[in-house]
Amino acid sequence: MSDFLPHPFWNFSLEIYSGESVAEACLDLQERRGCDVNILLFCCWLGASGRPTLTADRLRALLKASDAWQAEIVRPLRSVRRLLKDHPWPEALPETVDAVRRRVADAELAAEHAEQIKLASLHTPPADRDRPVEKRLRAAVGNLGVYAVCLGVVPDAKDRAAVVALMAATFPGLARQEIERAVGPARQSA
Repeated sequence: MSDFLPHPFWNFSLEIYSGESVAEACLDLQERRGCDVNILLFCCWLGASGRPTLTADRLRALLKASDAWQAEIVRPLRSVRRLLKDHPWPEALPETVDAVRRRVADAELAAEHAEQIKLASLHTPPADRDRPVEKRLRAAVGNLGVYAVCLGVVPDAKDRAAVVALMAATFPGLARQEIERAVGPARQSA
């Protein structure tokens, strides 16, 4: 990873993604709701760093900028990586297939990094680390709420649990009850 451009958003993402239940929460939201994990992490990072809550118009512009990269670069790499992992390749040595899969995974990670650098270059208002942590938490939760609106998603109990996991990793100093209160109750389906 030493050839990746350093950036606070990337560093934040690496730290948060390795947190308890975060990878599972992000991948669940990616699979069930079509979320872009980088956008999820970006929403968290903006709030955690004291930046204002995204507007739906601003987030839609960011999504437009990242959608083509996701569709044409990231998702195809992910598909190849999964195919190499899940499909039996009896005509190839398992060690060779595994080596190719690792290289594709490295390329996928590099593509994710490039997307993050692009997102940060498009929208990084000044940070305010002196902003009270409760307001930063509300901004991060608000950003994820705006993302749900942009996706046309009405959050359910699974979504709420995923957001709680993301917020717990983003704000480790806060009590779980405070995080759950900020995330709010799941909407009941009609």
